[in-house]
Amino acid sequence: MTEAQPGVLLDEHVGLVHAPFDRVSDAVLTIRTGTLAGTDVPLILSGQVGQTVVITGGPARFTATVSGAPLTLEMDPAAGWVQAKGQWWWCGRLEVREDPAGTRLVRRTYNLAGGLSGRLVPFTVGRGHDKRAVDGLHENLAVLGERLSCRTEFLH
Repeated sequence: MTEAQPGVLLDEHVGLVHAPFDRVSDAVLTIRTGTLAGTDVPLILSGQVGQTVVITGGPARFTATVSGAPLTLEMDPAAGWVQAKGQWWWCGRLEVREDPAGTRLVRRTYNLAGGLSGRLVPFTVGRGHDKRAVDGLHENLAVLGERLSCRTEFLH
């Protein structure tokens, strides 16, 4: 795996988790396989917590099925990221970085489409991605705060 961007960056949002890097990294970068629900669903799939998710594969590349739709999950613990790719245009990535106050959590959305389709994504299927990303990071921070019994904050 490489830390290179998987596509064109559409948005980036940052939060702070007031907990040690190792604890946050473990919570963000752990992907279990099997039929999962609730808190067993990986944090990168935060919007799917109310659903059953089937995950196979590993250790660096997984296939997740959510409501019949396939997603590819990839991770690079050494680089501190996990990402989900779906449909034909979308990639969401969570990164963890050490911070003097705890751990920074960075959420990015990438456009994987090329050519004319890639230029149209922000105006068609990608509309609203920024709001969904902000909402997703707020949800990620809330889940981490609850799981790790710590304070979190949305930075930007």
